[in-house]
Amino acid sequence: MTKEILKELLKAMAIIILSSLPYIHDVITVRGGTFPAWVPDMGIQELLTNSEGYILGFSSYRVFIYTLFIHVFAHLGYLGWFFEAKDRLYRPFLLVPVSLSLYQIFVIMFDIRGTQLNTPNTKIILTIVISSLLAINFFFNNNKILSEHFLKHKDSLKNRKTLQTQTEEEQIL
Repeated sequence: MTKEILKELLKAMAIIILSSLPYIHDVITVRGGTFPAWVPDMGIQELLTNSEGYILGFSSYRVFIYTLFIHVFAHLGYLGWFFEAKDRLYRPFLLVPVSLSLYQIFVIMFDIRGTQLNTPNTKIILTIVISSLLAINFFFNNNKILSEHFLKHKDSLKNRKTLQTQTEEEQIL
């Protein structure tokens, strides 16, 4: 019992921490881009700063942290949804936003935002390619599951129609 409570508490804490990712930039940096006295200077800002004074292409460390954590936040949300969607037909298609959000994190981390890899055309083509490959793979490998699903759905529609007809007849009587 205690082990289960601890497990649920850890899940709750993880959700709270992940929910706060978009706001961490407010905690670890001051609006001017400097750090509060309690944040240790580990040299990360200097390591990521290029010769022009930009932090991986961003104007300040605060903007970099905000943008990166917004994308990490979205990625983890889609990833969590993917893992929770077991036995759902749409589960493989959640890999589209998972892969695209991971792609955007790589674009930010490798400072390639100004390249061809970050253009809308590239992202649209990437989305179409990933979606098409997943759809082809899904439909060719899940014929049995799809036929069972649609057969069950078809049966439920028939049952609903007969129930509606019966209730209409009962109302007339």
